[in-house]
Amino acid sequence: FAFFIHLQFVKLSLTNVCPRTIACILVDGVYYLVTSSFLYFPAIPIYTSQDLVHWTQIGNVITRPSQLSLANCTIRQGTKNCGGVWAPTIRHHKGIFYVVATCVFPDKDFADHSRWENHVWSTKDPHARDAWSDGIRFDFPGYDTSLFWDEDDGDRVYIQGALYWRVKEGIAQFEIDLTTGASVSGEPKPIWSGTGRPIPEAPHMYRKDGWYYLLVAEGGTELDHCATIARSRSVWGPFEECPDNPIIHAASRDSYFQTIGHADIFQSPEGQWFAVALATRDGRTNFPMGRETVLIPGQWEPESWPAFKARVESVMKTSADSLQPLPPIHEKILENFVSVGGDIHWPHNLLRLRNPDEQAYQFKDGVLHLWPSAQGDTLDGRFGTPTFVARRQTAIECTTELELTLPANEQVIAGLSVYLDFESHIDLVLVRSDAKSSLEAHMRQRTPTGVAASNVSPIPVDSGALRVIAYEDRYDLFGWRNGAWVPVGTGLAKDVSGGFTGVVIGPYVEGPTNNRDDHSEVSVKKWTYSEIA
Repeated sequence: FAFFIHLQFVKLSLTNVCPRTIACILVDGVYYLVTSSFLYFPAIPIYTSQDLVHWTQIGNVITRPSQLSLANCTIRQGTKNCGGVWAPTIRHHKGIFYVVATCVFPDKDFADHSRWENHVWSTKDPHARDAWSDGIRFDFPGYDTSLFWDEDDGDRVYIQGALYWRVKEGIAQFEIDLTTGASVSGEPKPIWSGTGRPIPEAPHMYRKDGWYYLLVAEGGTELDHCATIARSRSVWGPFEECPDNPIIHAASRDSYFQTIGHADIFQSPEGQWFAVALATRDGRTNFPMGRETVLIPGQWEPESWPAFKARVESVMKTSADSLQPLPPIHEKILENFVSVGGDIHWPHNLLRLRNPDEQAYQFKDGVLHLWPSAQGDTLDGRFGTPTFVARRQTAIECTTELELTLPANEQVIAGLSVYLDFESHIDLVLVRSDAKSSLEAHMRQRTPTGVAASNVSPIPVDSGALRVIAYEDRYDLFGWRNGAWVPVGTGLAKDVSGGFTGVVIGPYVEGPTNNRDDHSEVSVKKWTYSEIA
């Protein structure tokens, strides 16, 4: 699925998987990792590996509308603060996998506890289709909730989470009954307020050498982001701070990897300790892949503190015994679809917004058929579910190509979108020309200040073939005419960088809402994604 960079002090494990809290566990020789998914469905992707190098997405936790509604999730007006599914934690206990996460509604008042909706899902087999249970909801006045079983105290299970820093900073905890979601210890109790850095969040608890270790993120998920740790002889504290905090952070403002934090710690069967954490590349201007997952080796000696190369080096050389980077991905996406009894078995890595309208999608005879949203939803909407399906951009340089067939209806438009969020996307648009049989392509760019047309005059094209090439600083858009690719426009990478997520790229359809027939159907006959070596 992902492009990997093998480095001496940090490995880029999964690119553009929208991490917030990242959690990784080892079960029967297999590593399981989950990350945030925010407004996308299916939600909470699950990846596995046997060597921490080669990762495969085996599924998603949220695959049914009954498990969670994303309908009222959006981005807070005037900000890049994205709601939806934050901060999943995966844990395994007595043969059952558990995932806990927060669904966030950022439009609600800061002090409104319904701003945070916390759930736990479970399964015995995360590899099975639609494996995960419906969620058990529990009350917690915050986010980034995590699970911890105290096997030294009768298998009591606790929830740790972050209180909302705009209201009251700190990490709080309660003991939970996982069958009902009810607290068996009363209201959540604050257990640590961090080191004094702002915004303590993303807690994970560990039991080791008779100590309870509490790992948190501090500094906010920006340039001062880091991971700190404390410990106590009691699960309820008081917690003493590690003298070497922060144990994980970027080396300097010149480091290639920035914003490193929101970590989880685990041990390999050979005894090697690792941390997984979120990071961004450079983190200032051009980072359209957004938050990514990094793997950091370290040590954790008995009766001591974990050490993870406290400063992730700004100059990282490939170690002599490391593997070479994995080969670039060349994916024929339509070949990954399966249709069973008229139902689409979607490839695990394809995304749609919120809870999609399945009637707007059909896969038959190797072709993906799309219809405009019955509610008139578009890519510019703060809510709703436009007809749009995409895959994550997983390399700085990559090429996406489509071949579309449009109906005769000139009101139907379709295209290929480079999408960050509802007010930051670059669209390569294909339209009919005044009800004629001819086609035209143009670039349309949505920015936080409105719609900017970089190419006002549409370019005549011969077919529905579209191409977008991504570079570090830009996206070049092309149509097909006279047997060759012709430029349509260029969008800047900085215009689709920032916020909580990364770019996804894929086909979309917009148009009349009053029919679902041949007059509004768009066919996707080809869809490829290739990383540039």
